[in-house]
This record gives sequence, structure tokens and C-alpha cells, in this order.
Amino acid sequence: TPCWLCGSDGVVDTIRKKLGIDLGETTSDKLFTFNEVECLGACVNAPMMQVNDWYYEDLKDSDVIDIIDELKAGNQPHPGPRSDRFASEPLTGLTSLTETPRGPGFGVRDDL
Repeated sequence: TPCWLCGSDGVVDTIRKKLGIDLGETTSDKLFTFNEVECLGACVNAPMMQVNDWYYEDLKDSDVIDIIDELKAGNQPHPGPRSDRFASEPLTGLTSLTETPRGPGFGVRDDL
């Protein structure tokens, strides 16, 4: 559901148009086969796609085109989020654990 809500239909349509194939088909050069799965387990970075062992996340249609172009050129596009965030942190930045942790004994009663 998160992928769909975040635009996975656009990713699928962009792949269709860019490669000229539909789901379950392979390009004539045998370089790409297009399959759709229900879930790849990267909800927080939706929408995303997998190419071989690599995940590409936080995709816009232009990212999909760039990734396909790099692959066609024989290059390995950098995997992970295509946004400026690291891993799966919130797009707006960290929201918790933003302070230095307090040392042992913080808040413990003096008589203990």
C-alpha cells in the first residue's frame, strides 16, 4: 500500500514506456525482464524497485529513466534512496534520538 500511495503506478508506467514492454515481457536485447511483485519490504522508502540484488528507493519517474539509462550503458547505478536522505530516516530529518544520551544513573534517586 505505501508504494501505491506514493506513486508506484507512475514507476510501472515509466518502465513500460521506457522499455517498450509490459509486465512479464523481456526486451528484444534480453537485457530487461519486467515483473511486478506485491511487496519488497521497503515501505518507508516508497516507491521503489529492485534490479537484480539492488533496491532503488524514493523514486520519481525521472529517477526510473536515469536508472534504466545507466543500466543500458552498462553501468551500475548507485542503489538506495534517490532522495537526499540516508537509509530510511524521515525526509524532514531525524525526529527522535536527536540529543546526546545521558550517562548512567541519570534521574536515579540520590539514596540508591
